[in-house]
Amino acid sequence: MDNGIFRSMKVLLSTLLLLSLAVGPGAVRAEEGPPSEVPSAGQVFQPALGSLEGTLDPHLYTLGPGDVIQIGFWGDVNRQEPVTVNPSGEILLPPVGPVEVAGKTLAEVRGLVKSVLSEYYRPDFLSVSLVSLRTFRVHVVGFVNSPGAIEVNGVTRVSQAIALAAGIRAGGSTRNIVVRRHGETLRADLTGYLNIGDNTFNPFLRDGDAIYVPAWGGLLRVYGSVGMPGTYEFVEDETLAGLLRLAGGFRPEAYRDRIEVERFDPEDSEVSTSILLRGESALLAGFEMKMGDRVFVRSIPGWQRSASVEIVGEVKFPGVYVIDEGFETLSGIISKAGGLTRDASLAEARLTRTSYARTRHPIEGELSVLGDMQDSFDDREKDLLKTMGRESKGRVAVSFEEILLGGDEAEDALLYAGDVIEIPRASNYIRVAGQVKNPGLVAIVGGRDYSYYVKAAGGYAPDADRRSTTLIRGASGVKVDPWGEEISAGDVIWVPLRAERDWWQITKDVLSIGAQIATIWLVIDSVSAD
Repeated sequence: MDNGIFRSMKVLLSTLLLLSLAVGPGAVRAEEGPPSEVPSAGQVFQPALGSLEGTLDPHLYTLGPGDVIQIGFWGDVNRQEPVTVNPSGEILLPPVGPVEVAGKTLAEVRGLVKSVLSEYYRPDFLSVSLVSLRTFRVHVVGFVNSPGAIEVNGVTRVSQAIALAAGIRAGGSTRNIVVRRHGETLRADLTGYLNIGDNTFNPFLRDGDAIYVPAWGGLLRVYGSVGMPGTYEFVEDETLAGLLRLAGGFRPEAYRDRIEVERFDPEDSEVSTSILLRGESALLAGFEMKMGDRVFVRSIPGWQRSASVEIVGEVKFPGVYVIDEGFETLSGIISKAGGLTRDASLAEARLTRTSYARTRHPIEGELSVLGDMQDSFDDREKDLLKTMGRESKGRVAVSFEEILLGGDEAEDALLYAGDVIEIPRASNYIRVAGQVKNPGLVAIVGGRDYSYYVKAAGGYAPDADRRSTTLIRGASGVKVDPWGEEISAGDVIWVPLRAERDWWQITKDVLSIGAQIATIWLVIDSVSAD
């Protein structure tokens, strides 16, 4: 197989395997081991070997054996000469000779080349550019899935090298990664790199580097009003300022005057001490974190808390309105909403207090349990069950007509957060249901009683129980005798089915009762005769 294709496949597979790298903060965990969440592909994907991150920064890229630079000479004769850094870290510059460049940045080499050639050429007519990147081997060891030597280049970062080593295996560190470089030790922090985009946490590699991924280093937890609350790996000498920066910093609602750190006794993990700090930069930068610390950032009490209500239906500007809770009135908020439309039905309007509707009264729990045992209820319990089922929970007992039309300020309801005002369109119909010949909606006619609407619905059906005709109020659901009642929009006239009678059983009952009466008379007559 072609070496280039093989290398590309290796990079792709290794990058996908890095999905096991658990670096992002997630939900707070109860276990004391490393987090097990797997970041998204977008979090851990790294460019393939040899690709650049935009324009190469000459102040960061360091030259080494194998890099090819190009020196341009401009003037009467224009030419460009490629020069390769040899294994000794030098380039050969006729007529000067060898010049040491290994370990210097591209910007430094540009200045050096122009300086040594200045005796022979005017510096303004010289250019130095990098035209080919060297490749070299580094070692990736420790808690990685495929430890060993891998091939990288001068723009490969630590995260890419770990990807080429098949990613960090379970139990490996993401914040305490060590880069050993010719006696110098650097720390790579992939969580910091991903969370705040700081490339200094994910340095470029150099020839001879060795990357060591140690075991997971313990836990810190950050709760509350920060950008990314969650669990983080402990790092020696980290300050509270650094940890909060890693966690996304303070959110706008953070109460910075009282930051709490819960610190556990290293000798007894069940004993802890609460430390309170002000969120001043100097204090945070001087406070060193200890393994197992828990940081709590509270929110400012009442931060941007504003009560609001919603108006739906027949007002000019329905929607959500901010109120002064406990002082704003029903009439006032309807006025803010532009007033009622011509089609508004105040008789059917309702005010619902959702804060109450979400609560559960103990009697509701009892009724839900006993709902299937109605045969054991007495009459009062059955009536309560029907009432609770019929009424709209959270509905406020208020008359829109008296408030808005009658101007009764004493009845004007005060509003509270979460209230919903519903003003439906006037239907101008009632519903006739049950045992009528043509059940359905019938238009309201002023001054008419229930019998008019029954006739308008085709009259009673043959099996109708006329005496049990019931009027159900649309506004409340209350059932009343329709005789003499005023009919309103939204009401329902219900004609029930006449109960079937068992005439044979009735006849037997009559005969039985007659026989009992005859027996009683015979006994009385016998006693009287004596």
